[in-house]
Amino acid sequence: MLSCAGQPQQRFTQTKMAKKALDAANYDTDKAEHSHYLRNYEEHFESLLHEEVKLLELGVYKGGSLLLWRDFFAKGTIVGLDLNSADLLDETGRIRLYQGQQQDTGLLDRIAAENAPEGFDIIIDDCSHIGELTRISFWHLFDNHLKPGGIYVIEDWSTGYWDSFFDGVRFSYRPNLRFSPVRFRIRSTLAHLQRRAPLLNVALRQVKRLLNSRQFRSHEHGLVGFVKELVDECGMADITRADRGTPPSRASKFKEMKISPGQVFIVKA
Repeated sequence: MLSCAGQPQQRFTQTKMAKKALDAANYDTDKAEHSHYLRNYEEHFESLLHEEVKLLELGVYKGGSLLLWRDFFAKGTIVGLDLNSADLLDETGRIRLYQGQQQDTGLLDRIAAENAPEGFDIIIDDCSHIGELTRISFWHLFDNHLKPGGIYVIEDWSTGYWDSFFDGVRFSYRPNLRFSPVRFRIRSTLAHLQRRAPLLNVALRQVKRLLNSRQFRSHEHGLVGFVKELVDECGMADITRADRGTPPSRASKFKEMKISPGQVFIVKA
């Protein structure tokens, strides 16, 4: 887990109680196929279990996951958005379902205004899994409609490794584990010169960038690429440091970020 802005603080008072298991076996949702997804949800949502949470999920298919969240959060308001319509039987009246596109920011504003004017506690993106669409809905909802301390989850981010997926590209990378003493010595000299000869910084920076450019290769396609952008946001306090980075200085918008196989959990600062 990456801690991005100091020690996390709980918004809700926690009391010691038995964990409630999240079992998707009897719901029409593909979350039942990923048991580690459910265990991660149990861990991150435990402190909210008995609160009047406002939860928004993007991409709900036939709505089975909305019923799952309704039954898990006994006091929760559960809101879903999908490109297609769905017929749900909800005798509690706690589920609200909207039809539309995840990148429609006007629709996202309306959903928030009608269901969580003070912000959602939880937002889950299990929608298109397309990088550019996920980026639009993430930043709009995160900045405008997620409470401080709220949790934003992105599911199935590894689609960016699949050639068969809309914006995915097959992963092909083998790390270079060979060490070149000469190349390392040159890089070390450049680093020393940058500190001792600030007037040459512009030229030295370009040479340094060229020498270091192929040191690591990053797969940046589709949703994988967007998740790596989010890692940069986690490091924003150092990126914008007045003495070493690129001012103006600002803290990360993230309190915590946890990346696990198939899921990303982000807590808003």
